[in-house]
Amino acid sequence: GLEGVQNLDDIFAVPGIDVVFIGPYDLSQSLGVTGDVHHPKVVEQMKLIVQKAEAAGVTVGTFVDTVEDGVQWKKLGVKYIANSVDVGVFYTACKEIAIGLKAV
Repeated sequence: GLEGVQNLDDIFAVPGIDVVFIGPYDLSQSLGVTGDVHHPKVVEQMKLIVQKAEAAGVTVGTFVDTVEDGVQWKKLGVKYIANSVDVGVFYTACKEIAIGLKAV
């Protein structure tokens, strides 16, 4: 959350830290815009994290809801992209199968 962002310099000074993962939903909550991961406040703080991490030689990861969001963050320097969760992937696959079978 915001407390982590405010302490980035100290976090990146810890020996052995080589990856930092941004939780956009957690960050949105701590910024008072719960769930709005595209809010300018969230995006601004995420960009700051990426910039500071790159300067410190630390790899950045984040969670995205869409491939498009993943592409955007990859272009901005994020190297580790997590998309959805296992239950979400399974649900989507099952839903597509069910829709396909109903169409027959």
